[in-house]
Amino acid sequence: MGSNFNVGSFNAINTDEEKKSSSHKGTDNELKKKLLFLGVIIVAGVLVLFLILFLVSSFVQKNYSYDDIEEIMRDAAVQYFKDNSSKLPENENQRVEIDASTLASYEYMKPLSEYTKDGVSCSGKVSVQTNGSDYLYIPTLECGDAYITKSLKDAITLQVVTQGYGLYQVGDSYIYRGELVDNYVQLDLSLWRVVKITSNGQIMLIYAGDSILSGSWDDRYNSQVGYNRGINNYGTSRVRESLESLYESNDEDGAILSDDDRSKLVSFDLCIAKRTAADTTKDNSVECSETFSNQKIGLLTAADYMMASLDENCQTILDRACQNYNYLTNGDKWWLITASSENTSDVYSVNSSGVVDSVSASSYRVARPVIMLDANVMLDSGKGTLEKPYTIK
Repeated sequence: MGSNFNVGSFNAINTDEEKKSSSHKGTDNELKKKLLFLGVIIVAGVLVLFLILFLVSSFVQKNYSYDDIEEIMRDAAVQYFKDNSSKLPENENQRVEIDASTLASYEYMKPLSEYTKDGVSCSGKVSVQTNGSDYLYIPTLECGDAYITKSLKDAITLQVVTQGYGLYQVGDSYIYRGELVDNYVQLDLSLWRVVKITSNGQIMLIYAGDSILSGSWDDRYNSQVGYNRGINNYGTSRVRESLESLYESNDEDGAILSDDDRSKLVSFDLCIAKRTAADTTKDNSVECSETFSNQKIGLLTAADYMMASLDENCQTILDRACQNYNYLTNGDKWWLITASSENTSDVYSVNSSGVVDSVSASSYRVARPVIMLDANVMLDSGKGTLEKPYTIK
């Protein structure tokens, strides 16, 4: 029998399948076109939005804080003096100033009016000072009642007292006295306390962090006593060498000052003359009869320790009453810079109770560094308390 296989029917079936396939392809192509069109619209919308935001930001003045403006002035001054290095101060502690208007006229910044709010008129300047191998840039901004840059010195001297614990004015200086005083300053790497503000406005700080430097004041052989009791001459002492190494240290575990901290410090004359145990002076007239010039770090004098006590019975450096009402007592045994004038081996040190002893320079004690902040460093925040110490810009 002949086959019933119908070629015509087969071709008809194929044609129907091809039509269906072609129909699906057409639908897919339409969907792709719609998705592509939608994507183009989304991208175009995003671009238009960015363009609108850019145009709006070009016409709307940015809100600058006063801290922002001070930083803008500082950066402008840094760039100005980078381009005009011959105008930088040359001598230690010499200062030059440049107005914000001058920086604006040379296009290192915009006029101050473009940074401030409507109705607020400001003037500003940047002081530049040589500090060793560094330059200290200090911006100051004055905006009437709205804002004025405040120095740390000005903030501290608003707290003067005439009785009880606190800051006393003594001649042209200001000295913290008493047991509970709010004189903490936080630097980048460590905590300090203000001892006094000198007559030229510089701020003496004493280290208040965990003990980081300890050892002998000096451990050399002393021919007058016949063995290694040390020699009580600060200029050649071991403790001076250790302090200077500590000052320069950038070691992660041992540094107490950052590069920025060091740029805010000034050189000062350390008072290193010796005194007798019976001496009753407290004004550093004895200690400062001999000085070690242009130092960046040192130790506290005997007179400074005595002045911190409010006990009237603290009359000589060895009086036990000097431990009373004295914020410098901290539970450590620590060195003073002042040596005994009664021999060549003894130095005054504070014991853990706050009583001062005259001990051999070879004894083992903690060193509490003393440094001097520039008179014009600016206050950032804080109240001087342990919880909210002063911070500087």
